Amino acid sequence: MTWSYGGDPANSSTDRVRFLCGDTDTNNQQVTNEEISFLLSEFNTDSYLAAAGACEAMASKSATKADYSRSVGDLSLSTQYGAHATTLLKRAESLRNQASRRRPPSVNFFTDDDDNVFGAMIFSIGIDDNLGSTTSGSSTAPA
Repeated sequence: MTWSYGGDPANSSTDRVRFLCGDTDTNNQQVTNEEISFLLSEFNTDSYLAAAGACEAMASKSATKADYSRSVGDLSLSTQYGAHATTLLKRAESLRNQASRRRPPSVNFFTDDDDNVFGAMIFSIGIDDNLGSTTSGSSTAPA
């Protein structure tokens, strides 16, 4: 498992994901290079979606830890992992919104179980009128 950040998000997809999700501190490594490669492959090389996935993974790790507070005399130390997880989830949502704004709208196509592609569904006024009024070729008149 490796971790690296070269500070060049314009030319490195790993650096780009790290920059977007905030995992750039060598002393606080959150996501490995291999995990970033996995996220990039899962999200078709979209760095914003991969960074959102990284934020969610980091939030998951933080959420499993308990918040705590310790005091000895005038010295106190506290950690709020739950708040950190919430912040990371908000960041993931922001990154997903940015990703959607970066992509042009597209027509939805549908596939069947054999991956045959069908054209976009055509919507029209009354498309859902009289649903269930015909069953197996027979029609029933409304009461």
